[in-house]
Amino acid sequence: MIDPSILGALVGLALGVVDFVVIGFVIERMMKEQPTERLGARMALNVARISQLILFPVMGWFVGQTIAS
Repeated sequence: MIDPSILGALVGLALGVVDFVVIGFVIERMMKEQPTERLGARMALNVARISQLILFPVMGWFVGQTIAS
């Protein structure tokens, strides 16, 4: 059987990857409509999507431990 911590981290990673891709599509669409007016929003979304890609597996690790105990 798989360790609950690893399972939680894998679920968090899957959610992080999906979120990374979806926010990437949002950034692309936003830049097609008004590319010069939204540079700050683009940078904020990039920071958010990268941080979520890192933090979701870490949070999943701890949530998996908590649920299993």
